[in-house]
Amino acid sequence: MKKLFIVGMILMASVDSFAAGNAKKIANGKFLFEDWGCAACHAIGSKHNQDAEKGPDLKGVFARRSGDWIKKFTKNPQAMIDSGDKDAVEMSKKYGKVMKSFKIADNEWSDMFEYIKSEGK
Repeated sequence: MKKLFIVGMILMASVDSFAAGNAKKIANGKFLFEDWGCAACHAIGSKHNQDAEKGPDLKGVFARRSGDWIKKFTKNPQAMIDSGDKDAVEMSKKYGKVMKSFKIADNEWSDMFEYIKSEGK
C-alpha cells in the first residue's frame, strides 16, 4: 500500500510539472504570435477580429495540415509555392498575397504550435 501511495504521488507531481511546463510554452507561444505580428493577418477562431483577417483562420489548422507542412510553409512560403505544392499555391490564390518568411528556432515553433492549439479549442 505504501508503494502504491508513493507511485501515486510521483504521478501527480509529474502531471503538475507537465501542466506548468505546457502553460509556459503556451504563454511564450502567445508572446511570439503577437510579437511577430501573426495576429495582424491570422485569427484563431472567434477570439480575434475577423474583419482584419488577411490570411487563413488558424483554428483547426493542425487538422488540415501537418505540423511539418506548417513549419516548412512558414519558413519559406514562396519556395513552397514555387515548388508547386498544391495547398501553398491554392492559399496564395485565395488570399492574393504571400506571407513573409520567418526564421524561428525549433523550441519557438513548438511553443507557438501549443498556443495555436490551445486557442483553437
